[in-house]
Amino acid sequence: MENQNRVQQNFGKNASNYRYSSVHNNARDLDRMIKLLNPQPEDKVLDVATGTGHTAIKLAQYTQQVEAIDITREMLYEAKKQSYENGITNIEFRIEDVHNMKIPDNTFHIVVCRLAAHHFSNIKMALKEMCRVLKTGGKLYILDCSVVDGDESEKMFNEIELLRDSSHVFSYSPRLWTKLLRELPLEKGQLNFHKVSYELPQWFELMKTEQKDRDKIFGILDNLSRRVKEYYPYSENYITTYRVEILKKKI
Repeated sequence: MENQNRVQQNFGKNASNYRYSSVHNNARDLDRMIKLLNPQPEDKVLDVATGTGHTAIKLAQYTQQVEAIDITREMLYEAKKQSYENGITNIEFRIEDVHNMKIPDNTFHIVVCRLAAHHFSNIKMALKEMCRVLKTGGKLYILDCSVVDGDESEKMFNEIELLRDSSHVFSYSPRLWTKLLRELPLEKGQLNFHKVSYELPQWFELMKTEQKDRDKIFGILDNLSRRVKEYYPYSENYITTYRVEILKKKI
C-alpha cells in the first residue's frame, strides 16, 4: 500500500508529462507489439497499468473491446482525454490494482503490460493475476526496463531508477524474469533482451527528478567498474540501458 501511494503521488503530479512521452508513445515499439500479438477484431484485451493510454489506444484500433486499468486517477484522465481526441470509443478505462483485480478468471484473449512492471510491489502476485484473467491459449505480452545479469549491474540500475523515481520497485534481469515466468502456466514463448538509449534530460523531466538526485545518479555511474561501464555507455545527455520483451501463451 505504501508504494501504491507513492505511485499515485508521483504519477499523479506528472501525468501530462507521460501523455507526451516519446518513450511510452514510440511508434516503432507499438507497431512491433501489434506485429507480435497479431490481435483479432473479436479479441478482448486488457491493458495493465495503462498510464496515459498509449498502448490501449493502439490496441483499440485492431480489436473491438479493450479494458485499460491503472491505479492513478490523473493518468486515466489523460488517457481518456487522449482517446477522445483520437476518436477512440471502444476502451473502458477504470481504476484497478493489478495485484487484486476484480475481474473473472479466463476473461481476456490478450493481456498487455508495457513499461510498468518495475513499479509492482509484488511482482509474483501481479503476474499470477494477469495469468488468472487470461484465457487458456491467450497471449501475455510484457515490455519493461531490464538490466544485464550480474549483481553489480542489477544493484546499480535499480539504485539510479529509485533516485529518479521514488515509486520504482525493481527492474528484473532476464535471469530473474525466466525464474518468475517458470512458476506460471505459460508455454516457453519468447523472451527478448535488447538495448535502448534514453535521452537523460527527458528521462529526468518525466518525473521532475531533483538536481541533487541527478548528481547522485551521475556519481553512481562514474564509479562503476570498467566491465559494467562497457554495458552502460553514458554522457550528460544519454544513457544506454536495456529492456526485456516477453510474449507467452497460457497453457
